[in-house]
Amino acid sequence: MIRKHFCIFLLILINTALVLGQDDNSSPVSSRDTSYSMMANTRIMNMILPGKAPYLTLQLSFNYNIGHMDLAGNENTLFRKSEFVNGSNFGTRYGYGANLTGKIALHKQGNIRVNVTGGFNRFQSNFVISVSPEGKVAYNVISAALGIENNFTPNRKFKPFVGIDFMANFISGEATFSTDTTDFTVKIKNSIRFGAALNLGFEYALNNNFGVNLGYRIVHANIIGRESKASTNPAETSLNDEKNNTAEIIPYAGWKQFLYSSFYAGFNIYFGMKNKK
Repeated sequence: MIRKHFCIFLLILINTALVLGQDDNSSPVSSRDTSYSMMANTRIMNMILPGKAPYLTLQLSFNYNIGHMDLAGNENTLFRKSEFVNGSNFGTRYGYGANLTGKIALHKQGNIRVNVTGGFNRFQSNFVISVSPEGKVAYNVISAALGIENNFTPNRKFKPFVGIDFMANFISGEATFSTDTTDFTVKIKNSIRFGAALNLGFEYALNNNFGVNLGYRIVHANIIGRESKASTNPAETSLNDEKNNTAEIIPYAGWKQFLYSSFYAGFNIYFGMKNKK
């Protein structure tokens, strides 16, 4: 009986010692063992936080233009007096210009934007090549456009877009014919034409306020409003871009399309934007 009680007492003593030994362990426990307390760096935070699309973008771009079809002159892109007088083409091909566009976001996400554009483009038969011995011609195109655009990633740095514009174009110019004696100049009176443009490209935001743009636009400037009419003044003419369906001979008249490609680059100013990295 004494031995039994002694064994029970010994077991109780051993268990008590083990428990006290565990409770007496006062070594510190690092917070790393129980929780993650390191602050995320700036790059990780930027990946987590949502970006904010600009509510307004101002875009200034500079254009290099290449004419197509009847705005391509002849095969050698030289001014040909007979072709111009007969209304075969506009007598020139290359040009330059600039556009200023305001892009207004229609909602908070900012991908659908209304575009309001004012532009100036000039086409010259002697812009790229030397002056033709037969003369030269130049056109000034002042445009006002209203369009809509889809920007695929408006809250990121890289912002590709595609859009369409409906345009009013005021086209004027001057042609000079070289002769054996004195050159003869004809003024092309200001004519209004309505057209459309397909626009695609991308923006790259350098920061939340400024960025750059690069793109391509194809413009058909005289879809609506073409006409040809004779002038009482031999030193003046209208654009005369419609086929002459009368028996009267109208100088410079012929069915012509003012169609051109525009390659452009420039810079942007953003309002209310916060880029998502």
